[in-house]
Amino acid sequence: MIDPVQLVIILSLISVTVVIIISSVYLIKLLNQVKKMLVDVEPILSDAKLISSSVAKPVSSISEFVMGFKDGLKIFNSIFPKKEKED
Repeated sequence: MIDPVQLVIILSLISVTVVIIISSVYLIKLLNQVKKMLVDVEPILSDAKLISSSVAKPVSSISEFVMGFKDGLKIFNSIFPKKEKED
C-alpha cells in the first residue's frame, strides 16, 4: 500500500511537471509570435529610416542657406555700416 506522504509527493511531482510542460509550450508559442512580429516590423523600420533621412536632407539644406544668408548680411553690414540718425 502507498504511504500518504508518497502519494502527496507523486501528485505534487506530476502537477509540477504538467505546469512546467504547459508553461514551456506557451513560452515557445510566444517566442514564435515575437519572431514573426519582428520580421514584420523590420521593413517598417527600414522605411522609417529612409523617410527620416529624406526629410533631414532638405531641412539641413535650408539651415545651411539661412546661415549663409546671415553671414552674407554680416559681411554687407561690415562693408556698409549703418549711419546713426541725428535728431
